[in-house]
Amino acid sequence: MIKVPITVMVGIFIFGFLFLIFSFFKKDRRKIIFGFCILMLAFGVWRSHEIMSRRPSEISQSFIVGQKADFNGAVVEEPDRRSDFAQYVLKNERFGRILVKTNLYPEYFYGDILKISGNLEKPENFSGFDYQNYLAKDNIFLISRNPEITLLNRPESLNFYAYLLILKKNFIAIIDKILSEPKSSFLAALLVGARRTLPDNLTSAFNITGTSHIVAISGYNISIISIMMLNFLSYLLLPRRLIFWIVIISILMFTLIAGAGASVVRAAIMGGLLVLAGREGRFYLVTNAIVFAGAAMLFANPYLLRYDTGFQLSFLAALGLIYLAPHFNRWFAGLPNFLSFRANLSATLSAQIMTFPIIFWEFGRVSLVATLANVLILPAIPTTMLFGFLSGLSGFISLKIAEILILPAWFLLSYQIFVVKILSILPLASI
Repeated sequence: MIKVPITVMVGIFIFGFLFLIFSFFKKDRRKIIFGFCILMLAFGVWRSHEIMSRRPSEISQSFIVGQKADFNGAVVEEPDRRSDFAQYVLKNERFGRILVKTNLYPEYFYGDILKISGNLEKPENFSGFDYQNYLAKDNIFLISRNPEITLLNRPESLNFYAYLLILKKNFIAIIDKILSEPKSSFLAALLVGARRTLPDNLTSAFNITGTSHIVAISGYNISIISIMMLNFLSYLLLPRRLIFWIVIISILMFTLIAGAGASVVRAAIMGGLLVLAGREGRFYLVTNAIVFAGAAMLFANPYLLRYDTGFQLSFLAALGLIYLAPHFNRWFAGLPNFLSFRANLSATLSAQIMTFPIIFWEFGRVSLVATLANVLILPAIPTTMLFGFLSGLSGFISLKIAEILILPAWFLLSYQIFVVKILSILPLASI
């Protein structure tokens, strides 16, 4: 981490403040904006320095990393269950947040108080991946692998977030009952971001065809949900104020259920601003919305800008849709727009061009069939999500009804998986 001297931060702030005052007297609008940007730069440098200085050089003077430790901790995030292991983020007063990697069973839940007995290690980078800073952005600096775990307490009263996680788990369980694999895992990833149970071969096919963003909850998913809700509530002739609060609360709940990743939070902030602009009768300027979303997220966690690939890809893709897609729409004006073909083609090319540097740098692979795959798959996503949600919700009442409602989604999921697998085995599908 590069430490910026306090004198440099103070100097930038004083320069920006004086420049801003001078610009006000001159009544030069461009210089006022420039001075304001200088102040924000100084504020950003200070905030980044303040957050990153919390990173401990040594967790405790009396503790040596690598030795055995006994401590208690509460599970403070949704458990991360993979195909063959589970991860839990625990919070302890002495060591802070610790990542515990263990077996799938016995299963522990959000809010459980656990006793851990095992070695604590610092995260180590591997295969060119900066794992240390990837975890550091979430304030995790220690890992315990396969320790002895004892359940000390399971809270009797649950908070709101715990109820949301239970609702998510039950929803996924219903999807598993009415669909077979890999369609059930695909739909669960599409609807609530539960992509960690996807089979390895299907995950690889998504990566090769450049369609992995489909199973990562993003602005596209949130926009579909918001539009569906707005249209449905408008048909009910509800007051605009009530519709606003229902949609905002739903976006918030969906963000929490999906894990509040960078792309989800960015889309939620922008979607919330769009709904707010509609309620207030104000003009929605998407460039202002994306800047505000980025500033708010980086104020909360400056690590995202450098160490969260999801944050980088999400904002670059959004910028592509804002600045490049209109040009592609003009160039492709002569093409048919059946099933949103022209719109999907423009959006896909725009996002791919903007995210190409990061994808190539981080993953070393470029998909040559991504444009074709996205154009073939994207038209089916809204209908798949609609019937997937309806069948999942109806499953709380009757599985028989859910099995009937899931049929259109079953057909569309089969089609999408078929397209992805066929395109992934083509020669030079990715290089």
